Amino acid sequence: MTNLVEILALEAPVQAAIVTTFGTIAVALIGIILELLRRNHKKLGAVKDQVQNSHSTNLRDDIDVVIAELRGLRTEVRQERSERFDYEQRTNERLTRIERSL
Repeated sequence: MTNLVEILALEAPVQAAIVTTFGTIAVALIGIILELLRRNHKKLGAVKDQVQNSHSTNLRDDIDVVIAELRGLRTEVRQERSERFDYEQRTNERLTRIERSL
């Protein structure tokens, strides 16, 4: 309590200097915090624009649909390849039988 009384007993210019110093530090800290929040908000905005990009659908959902379609296409290509291989095998067997009969 004695320290507080001694601080309050300081002359007016010293008290003004102390208040001004703490006020300046407080304003500087508030400015730094606001700048950090502004930068964070700007980054979040960029992430939202990248993902949502003003489309009516979510980018992740769109990518999932494309991946599902690619998987279906791969299945169809595998089936087509298998059918072509079977047809080629049957054709080769027929040609071999024809060549033997000649």
